[in-house]
Amino acid sequence: MPTVSAHVAAALADHIDHVFGVMGNGNAHFLDALERSTEVGFTAVRHEAGGVVAADAHHRAGGGLAAATATYGAGFTNTLTALAEAVQAHVPLVLVVGDEPTSGRRPWGVDQIALASAVGARTYTVGRTDAAATAVIAIEHALTYRVPTVLAIPYDVASLEAGPVPDAPAPRLPSPLAPAGPFAARAIR
Repeated sequence: MPTVSAHVAAALADHIDHVFGVMGNGNAHFLDALERSTEVGFTAVRHEAGGVVAADAHHRAGGGLAAATATYGAGFTNTLTALAEAVQAHVPLVLVVGDEPTSGRRPWGVDQIALASAVGARTYTVGRTDAAATAVIAIEHALTYRVPTVLAIPYDVASLEAGPVPDAPAPRLPSPLAPAGPFAARAIR
């Protein structure tokens, strides 16, 4: 039976072709599902910041949605400088991270939502019954606002069975705005 991590991997696979990052116990189930059930490539890097930088460069070189991954705690904090740069550069990116268990933070845990927010990135946390839908919402946010979005998978939820992988709806993106005002007639064509 597919897991929560498989639901996340399947939802992302419709919108990305590559993930960059460092594997740890917080994101191992996600990376396993990505490898086993999608065609998405994974490039391991030497440092978590390098994963976000590589995803950022992947977007800047080819466009489209970028993706990176890291484990929780110190692995996540290692992404913050690169994540802040991607926010400032308006790079649509999804950073898939492990997160504290639903029972609460452990002694080595950090408040990942607050840290991501401090650099301008919004966090979406998946649950057992809404993983694919939450992943789509994170994708919508990244593409709509052209900013990195953190997609957190709680440690105790990552490997739970979640039923068949649903067909995730396509992200709903806003339509481009038409020129308006006194200069609309002279808009660049």
